[in-house]
Amino acid sequence: MPQILTFLGQSRSSCAIASVAFARQLAQQGARVLWMTQDSGPLPAALWGQSLSTEAQTMGANVWALQFQAAQLLEKSWDVVKGIEAQYLRNPLLKQVFGQELVLLPGMEDALTLDAIRGLYDSQTYDYLIFDGVSGKASLRMWGLPEQMDWYIRRFQKVLAESELAQALSPFIQPIAGAVLNISGSQESINQPVQQARSFLEAGRMVVQSGQRLLSFLVTTADPADVEMARYLWGSSQQIGMTVGGAIAYHSQPDPQAFAPLPLHAFPTLGDGNWQPLMAAVPSLDVAVQNAPAPVVVNETEKQVKLFLPGFTKTDIDLTQYGPEVTITAGDQRRNLFLPGSLKNRSVQGAKFQEDYLILSF
Repeated sequence: MPQILTFLGQSRSSCAIASVAFARQLAQQGARVLWMTQDSGPLPAALWGQSLSTEAQTMGANVWALQFQAAQLLEKSWDVVKGIEAQYLRNPLLKQVFGQELVLLPGMEDALTLDAIRGLYDSQTYDYLIFDGVSGKASLRMWGLPEQMDWYIRRFQKVLAESELAQALSPFIQPIAGAVLNISGSQESINQPVQQARSFLEAGRMVVQSGQRLLSFLVTTADPADVEMARYLWGSSQQIGMTVGGAIAYHSQPDPQAFAPLPLHAFPTLGDGNWQPLMAAVPSLDVAVQNAPAPVVVNETEKQVKLFLPGFTKTDIDLTQYGPEVTITAGDQRRNLFLPGSLKNRSVQGAKFQEDYLILSF
């Protein structure tokens, strides 16, 4: 099973340099490594010493690199969409629309990139997939897509199923579906695409919330603003259940307590294309996963849930329970907490914020 690595920080160049150092070091150890970037600017080529393309190309022994281009990803994904449409509709509607004419809308790039990473992950061609995003906040939104999209499906599916409109139309749904779709008109057949989508999203959520599959590192510099942003991204990453394995201080020595209990790894400045000092500073990934704080700790016996939210204060966190799930807002990230069966549909009886943990009692 491959492991994905990603880097979160305010300094674009520092994050990219750290990601390349990890890629080179892991490749030197004999692992098959693919370095992937969303950056279409000159930085990736400058770091690798050659231009990149949308197809994986060799950068050295055991290491490959590619540059995602959203327009090309959209073309490929459109062909998949048309294939799915043809699978379910007797008379497909989208065959007259071509991928080469589609334009990108805000938010599409992250969804397309995540789907491309999923394909590379499922291929198991590489031992490590190292992702270089253009923004820490945007990367977290991308990695949070599987959980957030699944919430929208399950929440609105329930609302629609219980609505008067759905009940009024229910006698007509099956015969209409049988006439339009390539599947039988039974309720089970109609629900099949939705269940397939939810299974697909659940698999993505499991990857994001497993440190063995997706591991992130914070990146900071000597600038106090970079330190604060790294802490902010740290707390925000916990809102999607991401495992953070450590902090990287590029050409700086910030206070280690700023990132406690994470280990702080000092990376020297890249000079004259000499990567060896940076590669030597790359930490053990196994140790990083083992020692990483868990984003969520559930104690069903005590009916208690602890959420790790470093970088925030009590006033930064908002807790609500309007629907069937508990909603936590922090760091411009909103999470609907996925609870085990014994705690589902229970009201929160108490909440306190203590030593970077939001502790909920049910």
